[in-house]
Amino acid sequence: MSRSVKSFGRSASDERRNLRRVVIAVSLLALAALGNAARADEGVEDETGLAVNIGYTGDYRRNTTGGMEVGAAYSDMFDLGAKWTTASLFSGTRFTTMLSVKHLGGGDITNDYVGDLHGLNNIEAPDAWRLYEVWSQFDFGGRANTSLRMGLLDLNVDFDAPVTSAFFIGPVHGIGTELSQTGGNGPAIFPVTGLGIRVAGNVNENVHWRFGAFEGTPGDSDEASFAAVDLKRSEGELLIGEMEYVSERINKISLGLWSYTAEFERLDAGLTTGPQSEKGNQGVYALVDLPLAQVGSARIDGSVRLGIANERFNPVEQCLSATLVMSHPFENRPDDAVGFGVAHGRTGEIYRNVQALAGIPAANAETTYELTYRASVTDWMSLVPSVQFVSHPGADLSMSDSWVVGLRFELSREKSWPMLAQRNAPAQPSVVQAER
Repeated sequence: MSRSVKSFGRSASDERRNLRRVVIAVSLLALAALGNAARADEGVEDETGLAVNIGYTGDYRRNTTGGMEVGAAYSDMFDLGAKWTTASLFSGTRFTTMLSVKHLGGGDITNDYVGDLHGLNNIEAPDAWRLYEVWSQFDFGGRANTSLRMGLLDLNVDFDAPVTSAFFIGPVHGIGTELSQTGGNGPAIFPVTGLGIRVAGNVNENVHWRFGAFEGTPGDSDEASFAAVDLKRSEGELLIGEMEYVSERINKISLGLWSYTAEFERLDAGLTTGPQSEKGNQGVYALVDLPLAQVGSARIDGSVRLGIANERFNPVEQCLSATLVMSHPFENRPDDAVGFGVAHGRTGEIYRNVQALAGIPAANAETTYELTYRASVTDWMSLVPSVQFVSHPGADLSMSDSWVVGLRFELSREKSWPMLAQRNAPAQPSVVQAER
Protein backbone atom coordinates (compact mmCIF):
# COMPACT_ATOMS: atom_id res chain seq x y z
CA MET A 1 0.00 0.00 0.00
CA SER A 2 1.38 3.40 -0.96
CA ARG A 3 2.32 5.74 1.87
CA SER A 4 2.16 8.88 -0.25
CA VAL A 5 -0.64 11.38 0.28
CA LYS A 6 -0.99 14.16 -2.30
CA SER A 7 -0.96 17.68 -0.88
CA PHE A 8 -0.74 20.69 -3.22
CA GLY A 9 1.07 18.61 -5.82
CA ARG A 10 3.66 17.22 -3.38
CA SER A 11 3.46 13.78 -1.78
CA ALA A 12 4.24 13.03 1.86
CA SER A 13 6.99 10.67 0.71
CA ASP A 14 8.61 13.55 -1.25
CA GLU A 15 8.51 15.73 1.84
CA ARG A 16 10.14 12.97 3.91
CA ARG A 17 12.86 12.54 1.28
CA ASN A 18 13.53 16.28 1.31
CA LEU A 19 13.67 16.28 5.08
CA ARG A 20 16.19 13.43 5.03
CA ARG A 21 18.33 15.34 2.51
CA VAL A 22 18.37 18.32 4.89
CA VAL A 23 19.21 16.05 7.82
CA ILE A 24 22.09 14.45 5.87
CA ALA A 25 23.50 17.83 4.86
CA VAL A 26 23.29 19.22 8.39
CA SER A 27 24.84 16.03 9.76
CA LEU A 28 27.82 16.17 7.41
CA LEU A 29 28.50 19.83 8.16
CA ALA A 30 28.18 19.34 11.91
CA LEU A 31 30.35 16.22 11.87
CA ALA A 32 33.07 18.04 9.95
CA ALA A 33 32.99 20.93 12.42
CA LEU A 34 33.09 18.63 15.42
CA GLY A 35 35.87 16.63 13.78
CA ASN A 36 38.08 19.71 13.47
CA ALA A 37 37.28 20.75 17.04
CA ALA A 38 37.94 17.28 18.41
CA ARG A 39 41.37 17.11 16.79
CA ALA A 40 42.32 20.27 18.66
CA ASP A 41 41.30 18.63 21.93
CA GLU A 42 43.11 15.31 21.43
CA GLY A 43 44.85 14.12 24.56
CA VAL A 44 42.52 16.03 26.90
CA GLU A 45 40.44 13.66 29.02
CA ASP A 46 38.31 14.30 32.05
CA GLU A 47 35.41 12.42 33.55
CA THR A 48 33.46 15.57 34.35
CA GLY A 49 32.13 18.19 32.00
CA LEU A 50 29.91 18.42 28.94
CA ALA A 51 30.01 16.05 25.97
CA VAL A 52 27.98 16.40 22.76
CA ASN A 53 27.71 13.71 20.12
CA ILE A 54 26.20 13.80 16.66
CA GLY A 55 25.78 10.97 14.19
CA TYR A 56 24.13 9.87 10.98
CA THR A 57 23.59 6.31 9.77
CA GLY A 58 22.33 5.42 6.31
CA ASP A 59 21.44 1.84 5.45
CA TYR A 60 20.56 0.35 2.04
CA ARG A 61 19.26 -3.23 2.03
CA ARG A 62 17.94 -5.28 -0.91
CA ASN A 63 16.03 -8.55 -0.80
CA THR A 64 17.39 -10.34 -3.88
CA THR A 65 15.24 -13.47 -3.68
CA GLY A 66 12.61 -15.19 -1.54
CA GLY A 67 10.60 -13.68 1.29
CA MET A 68 7.48 -11.74 0.36
CA GLU A 69 8.81 -9.71 -2.54
CA VAL A 70 12.07 -8.72 -4.24
CA GLY A 71 12.89 -5.09 -3.51
CA ALA A 72 15.09 -2.58 -1.72
CA ALA A 73 14.71 -0.26 1.25
CA TYR A 74 16.82 2.66 2.43
CA SER A 75 16.51 3.71 6.07
CA ASP A 76 18.40 6.27 8.07
CA MET A 77 18.95 7.62 11.56
CA PHE A 78 20.15 11.01 12.73
CA ASP A 79 21.01 11.28 16.40
CA LEU A 80 22.05 14.12 18.64
CA GLY A 81 22.96 13.73 22.28
CA ALA A 82 24.41 15.71 25.16
CA LYS A 83 25.68 14.54 28.53
CA TRP A 84 26.84 16.59 31.50
CA THR A 85 28.71 15.14 34.46
CA THR A 86 29.86 16.84 37.64
CA ALA A 87 31.35 15.72 40.94
CA SER A 88 30.86 19.04 42.73
CA LEU A 89 27.07 19.37 42.76
CA PHE A 90 26.57 16.88 45.60
CA SER A 91 29.19 15.96 48.18
CA GLY A 92 30.67 12.50 47.55
CA THR A 93 28.34 11.89 44.61
CA ARG A 94 28.87 12.07 40.86
CA PHE A 95 25.85 13.43 39.01
CA THR A 96 25.15 12.86 35.30
CA THR A 97 22.27 14.04 33.17
CA MET A 98 21.74 13.03 29.56
CA LEU A 99 19.49 13.99 26.64
CA SER A 100 19.22 12.15 23.32
CA VAL A 101 17.04 12.98 20.29
CA LYS A 102 16.77 10.94 17.09
CA HIS A 103 15.18 11.25 13.69
CA LEU A 104 14.31 7.90 12.13
CA GLY A 105 12.88 7.20 8.71
CA GLY A 106 13.00 5.41 5.41
CA GLY A 107 11.94 1.99 4.19
CA ASP A 108 11.42 -1.28 6.03
CA ILE A 109 13.16 -4.32 4.56
CA THR A 110 11.52 -6.71 7.04
CA ASN A 111 7.86 -5.66 6.81
CA ASP A 112 7.86 -4.66 3.14
CA TYR A 113 9.94 -7.39 1.52
CA VAL A 114 11.17 -10.27 3.72
CA GLY A 115 8.57 -10.80 6.47
CA ASP A 116 11.02 -12.26 8.99
CA LEU A 117 10.62 -12.47 12.77
CA HIS A 118 14.11 -11.48 13.94
CA GLY A 119 14.49 -8.30 11.89
CA LEU A 120 17.34 -7.47 9.51
CA ASN A 121 18.10 -3.81 10.17
CA ASN A 122 18.52 -2.45 13.69
CA ILE A 123 17.70 1.17 12.81
CA GLU A 124 14.37 0.65 11.04
CA ALA A 125 11.44 2.58 12.50
CA PRO A 126 8.49 4.71 11.34
CA ASP A 127 9.34 8.25 10.16
CA ALA A 128 9.47 10.49 13.21
CA TRP A 129 11.51 12.70 15.46
CA ARG A 130 11.80 10.99 18.83
CA LEU A 131 12.86 11.98 22.30
CA TYR A 132 14.97 8.87 22.77
CA GLU A 133 16.40 9.25 26.28
CA VAL A 134 16.41 11.86 29.01
CA TRP A 135 17.62 10.82 32.44
CA SER A 136 19.61 11.69 35.53
CA GLN A 137 22.03 9.40 37.35
CA PHE A 138 23.63 9.50 40.77
CA ASP A 139 26.86 7.54 41.34
CA PHE A 140 27.54 7.13 45.02
CA GLY A 141 30.98 5.55 44.72
CA GLY A 142 32.46 3.66 47.61
CA ARG A 143 33.22 -0.03 47.61
CA ALA A 144 29.82 -1.04 46.21
CA ASN A 145 29.94 1.72 43.56
CA THR A 146 26.15 1.99 43.57
CA SER A 147 24.30 4.10 41.01
CA LEU A 148 20.71 5.21 40.51
CA ARG A 149 19.34 6.22 37.10
CA MET A 150 15.79 7.43 36.39
CA GLY A 151 13.94 9.03 33.52
CA LEU A 152 13.12 8.04 29.96
CA LEU A 153 15.36 5.02 29.47
CA ASP A 154 16.40 2.38 26.95
CA LEU A 155 16.29 -0.91 28.84
CA ASN A 156 18.80 -2.48 26.43
CA VAL A 157 21.55 -0.08 27.47
CA ASP A 158 21.93 -1.96 30.77
CA PHE A 159 20.03 -5.23 30.35
CA ASP A 160 20.82 -7.93 27.78
CA ALA A 161 23.40 -5.46 26.45
CA PRO A 162 25.70 -7.03 23.84
CA VAL A 163 29.47 -6.87 23.68
CA THR A 164 30.87 -8.82 20.72
CA SER A 165 27.46 -9.22 19.05
CA ALA A 166 26.90 -5.44 18.99
CA PHE A 167 29.02 -5.53 15.84
CA PHE A 168 26.15 -6.88 13.71
CA ILE A 169 23.29 -5.22 11.79
CA GLY A 170 20.54 -7.69 12.74
CA PRO A 171 18.50 -6.58 15.79
CA VAL A 172 18.54 -10.12 17.24
CA HIS A 173 22.25 -9.65 18.03
CA GLY A 174 21.47 -6.51 20.05
CA ILE A 175 18.66 -7.95 22.17
CA GLY A 176 17.13 -11.42 21.94
CA THR A 177 13.94 -11.74 19.88
CA GLU A 178 12.21 -13.63 22.70
CA LEU A 179 12.55 -10.48 24.84
CA SER A 180 12.15 -7.75 22.20
CA GLN A 181 8.79 -9.25 21.03
CA THR A 182 7.17 -8.98 24.47
CA GLY A 183 4.72 -6.48 25.92
CA GLY A 184 1.86 -4.44 24.54
CA ASN A 185 4.20 -2.24 22.49
CA GLY A 186 7.47 -4.05 23.03
CA PRO A 187 9.71 -3.39 26.04
CA ALA A 188 11.28 0.04 26.57
CA ILE A 189 13.90 -0.29 23.85
CA PHE A 190 14.77 1.35 20.52
CA PRO A 191 12.91 3.02 18.93
CA VAL A 192 10.28 3.56 21.67
CA THR A 193 11.79 3.97 25.12
CA GLY A 194 9.87 4.35 28.38
CA LEU A 195 9.87 5.71 31.90
CA GLY A 196 11.98 3.65 34.22
CA ILE A 197 14.32 3.44 37.15
CA ARG A 198 17.54 1.42 37.28
CA VAL A 199 19.80 0.69 40.24
CA ALA A 200 23.19 -0.98 39.86
CA GLY A 201 26.22 -1.85 41.92
CA ASN A 202 29.22 -4.12 42.38
CA VAL A 203 29.67 -7.18 44.54
CA ASN A 204 33.40 -6.89 43.78
CA GLU A 205 35.52 -5.70 40.88
CA ASN A 206 34.37 -8.60 38.68
CA VAL A 207 30.75 -9.22 39.71
CA HIS A 208 28.11 -6.57 38.99
CA TRP A 209 24.35 -6.46 39.53
CA ARG A 210 21.53 -4.30 38.23
CA PHE A 211 17.77 -4.11 38.63
CA GLY A 212 15.19 -2.08 36.73
CA ALA A 213 11.47 -1.29 36.67
CA PHE A 214 9.98 0.09 33.42
CA GLU A 215 6.51 1.08 32.28
CA GLY A 216 4.74 -1.97 30.91
CA THR A 217 3.58 -0.41 27.63
CA PRO A 218 5.91 2.40 26.49
CA GLY A 219 4.77 4.93 23.91
CA ASP A 220 1.24 5.07 22.50
CA SER A 221 -0.73 4.12 19.40
CA ASP A 222 0.69 7.06 17.42
CA GLU A 223 3.93 5.77 15.90
CA ALA A 224 5.00 9.32 14.98
CA SER A 225 4.84 10.75 18.51
CA PHE A 226 7.91 12.72 19.58
CA ALA A 227 7.43 11.67 23.18
CA ALA A 228 4.58 9.71 24.73
CA VAL A 229 4.20 8.88 28.41
CA ASP A 230 0.89 7.32 29.34
CA LEU A 231 1.06 5.46 32.64
CA LYS A 232 -1.92 3.23 33.38
CA ARG A 233 -2.34 0.84 36.27
CA SER A 234 -3.69 -1.83 33.90
CA GLU A 235 -0.46 -1.79 31.86
CA GLY A 236 1.64 -2.75 34.87
CA GLU A 237 5.43 -2.75 34.86
CA LEU A 238 8.27 -4.72 33.39
CA LEU A 239 10.68 -5.85 36.12
CA ILE A 240 14.14 -7.06 35.12
CA GLY A 241 17.33 -8.02 36.92
CA GLU A 242 20.77 -9.15 35.80
CA MET A 243 24.00 -10.46 37.30
CA GLU A 244 27.22 -10.01 35.32
CA TYR A 245 30.80 -11.26 35.57
CA VAL A 246 33.68 -9.59 33.69
CA SER A 247 37.46 -9.93 33.88
CA GLU A 248 40.55 -9.55 31.74
CA ARG A 249 39.89 -13.01 30.25
CA ILE A 250 36.10 -12.78 30.01
CA ASN A 251 34.24 -10.10 28.06
CA LYS A 252 30.97 -10.88 29.82
CA ILE A 253 29.01 -13.69 31.42
CA SER A 254 25.50 -12.69 32.43
CA LEU A 255 22.19 -14.10 33.61
CA GLY A 256 18.96 -12.12 33.48
CA LEU A 257 15.36 -12.59 34.59
CA TRP A 258 12.36 -10.51 33.54
CA SER A 259 8.63 -10.46 34.25
CA TYR A 260 5.58 -8.29 33.46
CA THR A 261 3.22 -7.58 36.34
CA ALA A 262 0.12 -7.13 34.14
CA GLU A 263 -2.10 -9.75 32.57
CA PHE A 264 -1.71 -10.52 28.86
CA GLU A 265 -4.04 -12.09 26.37
CA ARG A 266 -3.03 -15.62 25.43
CA LEU A 267 -2.06 -16.32 21.83
CA ASP A 268 -4.87 -18.86 21.67
CA ALA A 269 -7.50 -16.58 23.22
CA GLY A 270 -10.91 -17.48 21.80
CA LEU A 271 -9.78 -20.96 20.86
CA THR A 272 -9.82 -22.43 24.35
CA THR A 273 -12.35 -22.59 27.18
CA GLY A 274 -9.78 -21.56 29.76
CA PRO A 275 -8.79 -18.01 30.83
CA GLN A 276 -8.29 -15.65 27.92
CA SER A 277 -5.85 -13.41 29.80
CA GLU A 278 -3.31 -14.41 32.41
CA LYS A 279 -0.27 -13.26 34.29
CA GLY A 280 3.05 -15.00 33.81
CA ASN A 281 4.60 -13.21 30.82
CA GLN A 282 8.18 -13.79 31.91
CA GLY A 283 11.48 -15.22 30.79
CA VAL A 284 15.21 -15.71 31.29
CA TYR A 285 18.37 -15.14 29.23
CA ALA A 286 22.05 -16.03 29.57
CA LEU A 287 25.12 -14.83 27.70
CA VAL A 288 28.73 -16.04 27.50
CA ASP A 289 31.13 -13.72 25.63
CA LEU A 290 34.84 -14.58 25.51
CA PRO A 291 38.07 -13.66 23.71
CA LEU A 292 38.92 -16.85 21.84
CA ALA A 293 42.25 -16.42 20.10
CA GLN A 294 45.01 -14.08 18.97
CA VAL A 295 46.26 -14.82 15.45
CA GLY A 296 49.06 -12.45 14.60
CA SER A 297 47.60 -8.96 14.83
CA ALA A 298 44.02 -10.29 14.67
CA ARG A 299 41.87 -10.91 17.75
CA ILE A 300 38.92 -13.29 17.66
CA ASP A 301 35.99 -12.93 20.07
CA GLY A 302 32.90 -15.10 20.30
CA SER A 303 29.56 -15.13 22.07
CA VAL A 304 26.68 -17.52 22.69
CA ARG A 305 23.29 -16.39 24.01
CA LEU A 306 20.12 -18.28 24.92
CA GLY A 307 16.79 -16.71 25.87
CA ILE A 308 13.45 -18.28 26.80
CA ALA A 309 10.01 -16.63 26.97
CA ASN A 310 6.58 -17.95 27.97
CA GLU A 311 4.96 -19.50 24.88
CA ARG A 312 1.43 -18.67 26.06
CA PHE A 313 1.95 -15.01 25.11
CA ASN A 314 4.88 -14.91 22.66
CA PRO A 315 5.41 -16.41 19.17
CA VAL A 316 9.16 -17.02 19.69
CA GLU A 317 9.62 -19.30 22.69
CA GLN A 318 13.41 -19.73 22.48
CA CYS A 319 16.14 -17.71 20.83
CA LEU A 320 19.67 -19.10 20.46
CA SER A 321 22.37 -16.97 18.83
CA ALA A 322 26.12 -17.23 18.33
CA THR A 323 28.68 -14.81 16.88
CA LEU A 324 32.35 -14.70 15.89
CA VAL A 325 34.17 -11.42 15.26
CA MET A 326 37.75 -10.95 14.07
CA SER A 327 39.17 -7.52 14.83
CA HIS A 328 42.23 -6.12 13.02
CA PRO A 329 42.15 -8.82 10.31
CA PHE A 330 44.81 -7.06 8.21
CA GLU A 331 48.08 -5.54 9.38
CA ASN A 332 47.47 -2.28 7.53
CA ARG A 333 43.78 -2.02 8.62
CA PRO A 334 43.90 -1.87 12.44
CA ASP A 335 40.35 -0.57 12.89
CA ASP A 336 38.57 -2.99 10.55
CA ALA A 337 36.66 -6.10 11.62
CA VAL A 338 34.74 -8.99 10.09
CA GLY A 339 32.06 -11.09 11.77
CA PHE A 340 29.69 -13.99 11.27
CA GLY A 341 26.51 -14.44 13.29
CA VAL A 342 23.63 -16.90 13.39
CA ALA A 343 20.32 -16.67 15.26
CA HIS A 344 17.77 -19.47 15.66
CA GLY A 345 14.31 -18.51 16.91
CA ARG A 346 12.11 -21.45 17.83
CA THR A 347 8.36 -20.82 17.82
CA GLY A 348 6.11 -22.16 20.57
CA GLU A 349 3.62 -24.98 20.05
CA ILE A 350 0.67 -22.72 20.87
CA TYR A 351 1.71 -20.23 18.19
CA ARG A 352 2.14 -22.99 15.58
CA ASN A 353 -1.31 -24.39 16.40
CA VAL A 354 -2.92 -20.95 16.05
CA GLN A 355 -1.18 -20.41 12.71
CA ALA A 356 -2.31 -23.83 11.48
CA LEU A 357 -5.94 -23.01 12.35
CA ALA A 358 -5.56 -19.82 10.30
CA GLY A 359 -4.38 -21.87 7.33
CA ILE A 360 -0.72 -20.84 7.62
CA PRO A 361 1.80 -23.71 7.59
CA ALA A 362 4.04 -22.74 10.51
CA ALA A 363 7.67 -23.81 10.73
CA ASN A 364 9.29 -24.82 13.99
CA ALA A 365 11.83 -22.02 13.70
CA GLU A 366 13.31 -19.16 11.73
CA THR A 367 17.09 -18.99 11.35
CA THR A 368 19.09 -16.00 10.13
CA TYR A 369 22.75 -15.82 9.12
CA GLU A 370 24.80 -12.65 8.76
CA LEU A 371 28.28 -11.97 7.36
CA THR A 372 29.41 -8.40 7.94
CA TYR A 373 32.59 -6.40 7.35
CA ARG A 374 33.24 -3.05 8.99
CA ALA A 375 35.78 -0.82 7.26
CA SER A 376 37.00 2.30 9.00
CA VAL A 377 37.38 5.03 6.35
CA THR A 378 38.29 7.83 8.75
CA ASP A 379 38.10 8.24 12.52
CA TRP A 380 34.53 9.51 12.05
CA MET A 381 33.23 7.41 9.14
CA SER A 382 32.76 3.67 8.56
CA LEU A 383 31.40 1.56 5.70
CA VAL A 384 29.62 -1.68 6.59
CA PRO A 385 28.77 -4.12 3.76
CA SER A 386 26.87 -7.28 4.72
CA VAL A 387 25.08 -10.36 3.42
CA GLN A 388 22.13 -11.94 5.27
CA PHE A 389 20.27 -15.21 4.70
CA VAL A 390 16.89 -16.04 6.26
CA SER A 391 15.66 -19.61 6.44
CA HIS A 392 11.85 -19.89 6.70
CA PRO A 393 11.08 -16.12 6.98
CA GLY A 394 8.34 -15.52 9.50
CA ALA A 395 8.54 -19.21 10.46
CA ASP A 396 6.19 -19.68 7.50
CA LEU A 397 6.70 -22.80 5.39
CA SER A 398 4.95 -21.18 2.43
CA MET A 399 7.68 -18.49 2.18
CA SER A 400 10.91 -19.27 0.35
CA ASP A 401 14.29 -18.54 1.89
CA SER A 402 15.59 -15.00 1.50
CA TRP A 403 18.98 -13.54 0.51
CA VAL A 404 19.58 -9.90 1.49
CA VAL A 405 22.57 -7.73 0.62
CA GLY A 406 23.24 -4.44 2.32
CA LEU A 407 25.56 -1.48 2.68
CA ARG A 408 25.59 0.87 5.66
CA PHE A 409 27.61 4.01 6.28
CA GLU A 410 28.05 5.51 9.73
CA LEU A 411 29.15 9.04 10.58
CA SER A 412 29.80 10.02 14.17
CA ARG A 413 31.72 12.57 16.17
CA GLU A 414 31.88 13.63 19.80
CA LYS A 415 33.08 16.90 21.24
CA SER A 416 33.75 17.34 24.94
CA TRP A 417 34.42 20.28 27.20
CA PRO A 418 36.12 18.94 30.37
CA MET A 419 35.79 20.73 33.67
CA LEU A 420 39.50 21.44 34.09
CA ALA A 421 39.04 23.62 37.16
CA GLN A 422 36.76 22.63 40.04
CA ARG A 423 35.30 25.25 42.33
CA ASN A 424 37.06 25.44 45.73
CA ALA A 425 40.00 23.42 44.39
CA PRO A 426 43.42 24.77 45.48
CA ALA A 427 45.33 26.63 42.82
CA GLN A 428 48.04 24.61 41.09
CA PRO A 429 51.57 25.99 41.13
CA SER A 430 53.00 27.32 37.89
CA VAL A 431 55.70 25.40 36.07
CA VAL A 432 58.33 27.83 37.36
CA GLN A 433 57.14 27.42 40.96
CA ALA A 434 57.02 23.66 40.67
CA GLU A 435 60.62 23.52 39.48
CA ARG A 436 61.95 25.46 42.49
